Amino acid sequence: MEEALRPRLVSAEKPGDGQALAAASDAELTEACRRGSQAAFRELLSRYRKPALALAYQMLGDAEDAEDAAQEAFVRVFQAIPQFRGQAAFSTWLYRIVTNTCLGRLRRKREKVSLERVSEPRSADSPSQQVTDALMTRQVLSMMSPTLQTVLLLRVEGGLSYREIAETLGLPMGTVRSRLSKARTAFRKLWLELSEMGDG
Repeated sequence: MEEALRPRLVSAEKPGDGQALAAASDAELTEACRRGSQAAFRELLSRYRKPALALAYQMLGDAEDAEDAAQEAFVRVFQAIPQFRGQAAFSTWLYRIVTNTCLGRLRRKREKVSLERVSEPRSADSPSQQVTDALMTRQVLSMMSPTLQTVLLLRVEGGLSYREIAETLGLPMGTVRSRLSKARTAFRKLWLELSEMGDG
């Protein structure tokens, strides 16, 4: 069945082929991309643009920077996909590229994300407590080391498993577990400290 699907993916510029693309797995789409299907790449972009953008925003703390980083990451994906061999899931590979792109931008700026760069959620319906929590979350993350911040965001925001995080960052599983434990502890400690400052 997979072999029967591939020709449709490669030539998915015809009317009605969008349904075949939407039903295809990531592995089938990446294989079609390697064969030159731009439609298959557009489907992957449609699937992963929002998660990639959300991860970039959490790491960079600025909507415009996040948009630029996500676009840069997808350009890199498009350029490198002919060499992609599927040894890891496409999502894992993508998150690795997004993470490295964001870390590179942070290094070039030589600054951490500050509270002043956080944009308040735009929804007029957001309860004040949700706004406060969102701002505090950004501030806490900005106070954490990039190493701990990255592994925590990949787990919480990206929804990656321990194994996927290990593959994304090129780390042993034990190191991932250790860093996640430290990241959670650091997050809780900083959250409590900021809460006490706010209450005082």
